[in-house]
Formats: sequence, structure tokens, C-alpha cells
Amino acid sequence: MDTASSERAPPPAGTRENGGQISTAISGILAHLQGRRLQPGDRLPSERDLAERLGVGRNAVREALAILTILRVVDSRPNSGIYLRHIARDSSFEALVMLADMGAVPTPTEVAETMEVRAHLEVLAVGLACQRRTEANLEQLEAVLARTRTLLSEGGNIAEVDTEFHVALVDATHNSVLVRVLNAFYQLTARRRYVLFQDPAQAAASEREHCQLMEYIRSRDAVRAQALILNHMQRARRYWSNVLGGSKAAPVPANPPTMDGTP
Repeated sequence: MDTASSERAPPPAGTRENGGQISTAISGILAHLQGRRLQPGDRLPSERDLAERLGVGRNAVREALAILTILRVVDSRPNSGIYLRHIARDSSFEALVMLADMGAVPTPTEVAETMEVRAHLEVLAVGLACQRRTEANLEQLEAVLARTRTLLSEGGNIAEVDTEFHVALVDATHNSVLVRVLNAFYQLTARRRYVLFQDPAQAAASEREHCQLMEYIRSRDAVRAQALILNHMQRARRYWSNVLGGSKAAPVPANPPTMDGTP
């Protein structure tokens, strides 16, 4: 997270005293910002006012505001108050992931934009995996696919093993930075993918595509693998566009970057 050196990232809210109230306060404050359509530079209500509106203690509100300040969502000005920052410009992707983990609901535009960025990263990852995968990587992917098939046969939700497959795929790039970056995307979308895979048709389609993707990686067919991962992302994007009512973000690109990331 991009913070000043003197700032220290807070521990997860759930590990603190009254962690439940703090998470409630964070979610409530963010909902207030969205509901009132506050703009960067607008002043937030006082701690007392927020506590009354949200039905939590003032200490919980104070802790929540401290976390949001560190995440660069709001700005605390001594003897003046708390003000909304320009989140898209001042905050970080890690903050978006942390806030989602605390219960904040991404906007439809944030959902579409994250999928747009993720699509390019997945294409890069698949291309590198075709180049660099080892037999151990293939065994790991096969093991995840076996668990996926078992879950499908039992009527279970495959969200967790879907994540395992994508993590195993990125592991095959042998690029630790790419693994960490894409893992943040998987954390951000974990709850949405659970909802997605409650639809048996979506779960079955994902499993089929993963099996085919596995074969392309095995044969080091980067061209077909990259085309397939784009279709994979496009299907998910269409689903969420319908559910969320569309957004301003561009569709998943028809012309992916190459394995080295160039257009």
C-alpha cells in the first residue's frame, strides 16, 4: 500500500476489540459517502453524528475513520474535521481490496474496471505459463481440476477451487510479483465469484474452460490459451454487466497484449 513511511497499516478490523462494530462503522461510512454522493473535498459528519446514524459507539467510528485515513479514503484535518479524498487518485488498489474484505461493496464501475485490468494480466500470465510451466505445475493444475469435478458432482460451489486454479496457473509463470498482483484481484472478487458459481451453468462452463486451458498450457499453445482466457473473462464480464446493470468501463479487449505485455 502506498502510504507515508511514518504510517503503519492497521491490523484487520476483526482482530481488534469491538472489531465487528468497526467493520460495521467502515461499511456504514462508505455507504453514506456513496448514498450522499459526496465529492472530493466534502466534509463528513462529525464522529457523534456518524455514531448515531450507524448505531455504533464513537470509539468504533473513531477507529473506522483512522483506518480510512490510512487507506487514503478520507483526510483528517486538525481543528477542522474529516474530508473525503479523491479516492480514485489518492488511494491504492490494496485499499480497494482491504475495504472489500471489510464489507464495502465495489461500485459497478469498479467491478468493470477491475475486470478490464485483470483481463490483460491474465493474458500475460497464461502466455508466460505456456513458456515456463513445469511438470510440477501441470500436476498442481490437474489436482485442482480433479477437486473441481468432485465438487460439481456433489452440487457444491466451486468458488474456492476456481481461485486455486487461477493461483496455480499464475504460479506456473514463476513470476512472484505477478502472483501477488493477481492474488489481490482474486481476493477482491472472492464474494462475487461465490455468487457467480451458485449458477450451475456458470460453474460447468468455467470447469470446461479450465480443462481446455490446462491442455493448451500443457502443449505450450500460447495463442489459443490467451484467446481462451479472454473468452473466459468476457463471459464473466457479461454476467456481471447484466446483474449490475452495466457500467462506463470498456469491455474486455478483443486484441490482447502479447506474452511480454506489448499491445
